[in-house]
Order: sequence, then C-alpha cells, then structure tokens
Amino acid sequence: MALNDEYTELLYHLLPRGPAWEGDNPLLDGLAPSLTRVHQRGSDLMREIDPAQTTELINRYEKLYGLPDPCAPPGVQTLQQRQQRLDARANVIGGINEQFYRNQLDALGYETATIDQFQNLDASPDPEWGDKYRFYWQVNIPADANVTWQTCISACNSAIRTWGDTVAECVIDKLCPSHTVVVFAYPKGTKDAQN
Repeated sequence: MALNDEYTELLYHLLPRGPAWEGDNPLLDGLAPSLTRVHQRGSDLMREIDPAQTTELINRYEKLYGLPDPCAPPGVQTLQQRQQRLDARANVIGGINEQFYRNQLDALGYETATIDQFQNLDASPDPEWGDKYRFYWQVNIPADANVTWQTCISACNSAIRTWGDTVAECVIDKLCPSHTVVVFAYPKGTKDAQN
C-alpha cells in the first residue's frame, strides 16, 4: 500500500462513527498528500543526520567542522569526496595508533592502503633517514589512486604523469604526531614510487 493511501486510511479511521461521516471526504483526501510529504521530508532528515550521506546540510556540517580546510580548498572536491572528508572528521575516533590512521584512510576511500612502521627495525630501511628512522612511518596508497596523465589538451609544461592524493596526504600530515615523519608511497606491486 502506498504511503499516501495509508495516510488516507488513517485519517478516515480517526473520524467518529455514524452516517454523517460515511462516504468520501475531500478534506481528508486533500490532507493525506501533505502528510505524505511531511513523512518523506522526515525520512530525508534522518539521512541528513549521517555526514557520509548528507547533501542538503553539507554546507552547515562543513562550517561546523571547519571544512574545507587547507587540505582541500573550496570547489575542488566532488560531493562524494566532501562527504568522505566530513565523515572522516566527524566520526573517526581519535588516537595516535595505527588503527586511528587506518580508520582515517578508510573514511577517505583508501581501504586497501597499508601502513608500515619502522620503530621496531634493527636498521634503517632508507639510508637517508640515518639514525632517526624510528621516527619515520610510511603510508602505502595503491599506485592507481588518482593517477593523472598528460593529454593533448594539457599545458606543455605540465607533468607527463602525476599521482597521489594531496587531500589524504594533508589530512594524515596534520594528524600525525609532531615527533614523527610520515612518508607517502604509491607502490605498484613493489615500492617503486615515493612522494
């Protein structure tokens, strides 16, 4: 049964009993569509409560959570990216452990990204890090994430290929402990590309 029909039936059941109230009632038939619209707007509002699904209230949510921030200037992100960023800001529980950063990456759409920590190694994985390697950690984002190739309509001084997600990098950089250095890698099978 359609929602409109349910409200019509409900309104007819609210009438007192008797011959004066039998038959069609144009007032009640006219009220049912209004109640249906209110019901549907209430359902829309329930979806708007979730920052990951909000569309109508996204500007208010972003203002409340201080978005967009320098990680993503206004007008650059799609609605889905804005929802992911808002969800990451609003719903991910804080901490400075690997799971916290894993949750941030998941909320930003990188479920396959991995994190390598080097504090328990006996030697530095990169000679340039020297004896400070214990303060480095690495986020491995799949190489095919946000790959952009130069095309025939690109500027002649643009890079042949760029990759990476400046938003994800900025978010993790802002959240990482101040005594650590995060390195972003975009491996394709092996660790062949670092930013």
